[in-house]
Amino acid sequence: MKVTVVIPVLNEGGRLPAVIDDVQRYVQDIIIVDDGSNTQNVALIMQLKDRATVLRHRINLGKGASMRTGAEAAMARGAEIIVFMDGDGQHKASDLPKILNKLEHEDLDIVFGSRTIGKDMPFVMMFGNKFLSLCSSFLFGLYVSDTQSGFRAFRTRAYHALLWESSRYAVETEMIANAAKKKLRTGEVQVQTIYHDDYKGTTVIDGLRIFTSMLRWKFL
Repeated sequence: MKVTVVIPVLNEGGRLPAVIDDVQRYVQDIIIVDDGSNTQNVALIMQLKDRATVLRHRINLGKGASMRTGAEAAMARGAEIIVFMDGDGQHKASDLPKILNKLEHEDLDIVFGSRTIGKDMPFVMMFGNKFLSLCSSFLFGLYVSDTQSGFRAFRTRAYHALLWESSRYAVETEMIANAAKKKLRTGEVQVQTIYHDDYKGTTVIDGLRIFTSMLRWKFL
């Protein structure tokens, strides 16, 4: 089956070459979606055009929008499985076979890569993740131990069931809510994670916004 890795990025030109090196050991078809990076980072990202397809948003539209752009481009060229990975080096491509094997061998629609909850995960993120996981279970009947992980793979046949409206960080949780509501076959695997000193993940404010969105997805 044709697998395409989609990597949404914002100002990650410095780390991205190593990410592409890592991914190409396992998957050759890669789409980078630059979401309005600054001039310096755009120059670095465009140097990767001979190793990956580079798509650009002229202005910042948000991670969810970048994921839609990348997914639709992947499907247009025949992808049967789409993998989302972050472009900051947080994810290890060595986990790709594990995710893909679970997706294919168990005939699942989507597999979530879940980071190990432990001492290496920033406390605020650990607490927020656990809270959102419990909310997801209560509201939608689907427990995923790491709702905010950007590492996940799904079959393109499930795209329209998963399709998200969120443009920003709520996208990962909305995909979980949609998977539950559409009764998709889901799975989860543990993945390695490297937390950089300048980690730029969801904040407390983002978490509160996501929780508010979850209530809207459930009741409106």
